[in-house]
This record gives sequence, C-alpha cells and structure tokens, in this order.
Amino acid sequence: MPDNLEELQKKLYTPEKPALPKVDPEAAPPEPPLVLPPPPPDALPSSRIWNKIFLGAGIFLFLAATVAVYIFFRGFYAFRKDRVEIKLFGPAEIAAGQTAVWKLGLVNKNETELKDAELIFQFPDFSKPTIAPGESGQFKLNTLKQTIAIPEIKAGGLFEREFSAALYGGENFERKAQAVFKFKPSAGNIIFESVATASTKITSFPVGVAVEAAPETVSGEKVEIAFNLKNDSENSFQNLRARLEYPSGFRLEKTSEKIFEFDNVWRLDEILPQESKTLTVTGTVTGLEGENKVFRVFVEGLEGSSWKTYKESSGQMKLIMPPLALYLNTEPDGLALARSGEAVTYKFVWQNNLDIPISNLTLKVVFDGADFDFLSQEFSSGFNAVSKTLVLNKDNYSKFFGLQPLERGELAVKIRIKNTSPLSGAKLTAAAALESTTQPEGLSVSKISAGQSLTLEIK
Repeated sequence: MPDNLEELQKKLYTPEKPALPKVDPEAAPPEPPLVLPPPPPDALPSSRIWNKIFLGAGIFLFLAATVAVYIFFRGFYAFRKDRVEIKLFGPAEIAAGQTAVWKLGLVNKNETELKDAELIFQFPDFSKPTIAPGESGQFKLNTLKQTIAIPEIKAGGLFEREFSAALYGGENFERKAQAVFKFKPSAGNIIFESVATASTKITSFPVGVAVEAAPETVSGEKVEIAFNLKNDSENSFQNLRARLEYPSGFRLEKTSEKIFEFDNVWRLDEILPQESKTLTVTGTVTGLEGENKVFRVFVEGLEGSSWKTYKESSGQMKLIMPPLALYLNTEPDGLALARSGEAVTYKFVWQNNLDIPISNLTLKVVFDGADFDFLSQEFSSGFNAVSKTLVLNKDNYSKFFGLQPLERGELAVKIRIKNTSPLSGAKLTAAAALESTTQPEGLSVSKISAGQSLTLEIK
C-alpha cells in the first residue's frame, strides 16, 4: 500500500515553474498587421463585390456630372425664358391715313443679364413708317421690317421703344403689327425668341364718295351722272382708282375725263388733303316704265397686285312715263313707201301725260331728202326753206301756249314729192322734237321733251 501511495504522490507532484523575466511594453517590437491571405491564383471576385464596385462608380459619376453642370451653368442657374417679358400696345381703332403709335416694352426679370439681343419690328402691311434720322439702315430694301440691335439688358433691366406709321386701308380693314425679340443669357449660347402682336381696325376711310343723278327720267332720254370724291382729311392718299358700274340699258356717250379699261375705270392716282374730284358721265338710258337704273362707284386701293375696295356708293334713277308724248305717223297710217309726184301727209300727235299743265311748247321738224318739193307746199308760218326746218311755238301756233293735264293735240302737214326719177334707194326722213321751255315745280326729270322720226322710201 505504501508503495502505491508513494507512487501516487510522485505522479501528482508538480515542480514550481521558473519566474519569467520582466519585459518593457514600450520596448517590445510591434506586431505585424493583419492582412488577408492572398487568394489562390485561379480564384475570381464574387458577384457581390462587383455590384458594390459598380454602385460606387455610378454614384461618383453622378456627383461629378452634377457638379460640372452646376459649375458650367453658374452664370444663369436661375435663368428662365418666361422671365423675359415682351409687351406691345397699339391703337385698337383708327381712321385710314392717320398715324398709329405702338409702345414696346422688354423686361428682364432674371438674375443674369441678356446679351447680343435683336429686336425685329414688322410694321402693318401697306403702312408708311415714320423713320427717324439715322434709322434708314435698319430697314431692309422694300420691306416694312425694322431691325434694332440691343447689346445687353441687365438683370432686372427694362428696354422701351416707340414705333409709328400711317395706316391705310378701307373701312373695317384690320392691320397687324408684330415684334420679334431674339436674346440669350450672358453665360450661354442658346438663343431664345419671344413674339408679341397688336391689331388695329380701320374704322373709316375719309375720302367721301357720292353719286349724283336725277331721281327720275324717261326711257330714251339723255342723262348726266356725276361721281364726286372729297378727301376730308389732312392726309393724302395714293394708288387709288374709282371703278364705275353702269345699269343695263345705259349707253355711254361722253365723259368729262378720260376713263380706261372697259370705259369704267377712273384713275385717281393721288388725292391730296381736302381735294375734291368730279367725273361727269353722259349717256342715254332706256328701259321699262317703273324700272330703277342704279349707278355704282367703288373707290379701290392697290394692295400688292390686286385692287381692294375701300369705299362704295350708289345712285339710282327711276324710269317714269314721259311727261310729254309725241307720235309721228302718216295718213293713212303705216306708210313705208312714197311715189314720185304724189303728196305725203305727216301726222304729228302729242299729249301731256302729267296731272299739271305744260306751257311754252315748241315743235321742231327737220325734213331730210332731196326729193321733197317744198315750193309746191305752202306752210302757214315757221318754215325755213334753207334749213328745211319747220318750227312752231306759241308765237305762230296758239295751241302751244300750253297743254292742260292729259290734253291731246295733233297737226297734219302735207308735202309733195318731186315728179322726177329718183336715185336708187332714195329716202325721205322727217325728224320731230317737241319740248317745253318751262319746268313745272316738283318735276324730277331734267327736261320735258319728246321726239320721233319717220323715214319713207321713194318708189
């Protein structure tokens, strides 16, 4: 047993450890840094690592681009096109020939200035701009565009300008002015453009036009129509003409001035301030009783290559029953031939168609033909053998003192034909005209007259 206990003690006994020497921590050598072990030669990064790399690169590029854009646009970081305002004001209405004034305003509400700007003002068509001294070079040849260079408009700055021009056109014509502003911010090269317009209505054309004609006439009567123009303004008008329209049944005979094209264009060219012009037209009008004959005139202006109507006027005359009627016939009625050596009886019949008396009548008959034998005929009075004319009036024919309303009268004149062989186709003509030298009050016709003629062929 003792032997076993002794052996057990020997096994359990631990000899004392020797004391270690003390070491100064500051003098101790540094530990080597921890590093990842190098990957094996054939190993690749995982997909998670690549995603992190790409995400980091994208964020970096975005931040870099943002900074670059900010730095590049630093000069107009607050610039907006709608902060550049353009306003154009002009008259809403005006009379033709007057001068219109447009006021233009440009406002830069940005925090950066504008540079190298250009203003183009388009005057209305067919206007006449007011050009200040030294500004003629701003207009292109034969155009109504004025171009103005504006070197700069400061931040919060204002540019103002007035334009003026005389406007031309007809009543209710509309004329439009336009302003185009081209600009760019001082730190950029992008060109912006703003447009403003202003419309003006022409309310009146100050050249008065009127047609003067007798309100009533009879068919077959010669009439006179006057076309009157008057410039009531202090402005002159150029490139004008008056175009006339005649009614059916009107035959033009003469005019006070030469007219062109189809005898219906009166060239005015220019009408000066307060100037008056009149064209008189004479002709014969025929038609049915009760018919209205309308004469029209159109004052036109040349716009480009076409004529535009600026103003128009009209006048009319009504065809009425002739106040005085005259009929010329033979006895017996309806003869068309006359024989040599025989007598021909001409019958003149007249009538007052008015409801008032007609006085101071004169009947004039002209006999045309070499085969009338006036020596064989004894006229009571009023005949002139040289002019082959018979004239009867109140002095030698009592019935012509006057005619009562609707009164009728007649006269027969017998003339012998010479007893000779006439030339082939010889003719005898009697032309009669009856006229009153007194114009009854209130009668609209220019004169009271009637006429008729009759031609016989000698067999």
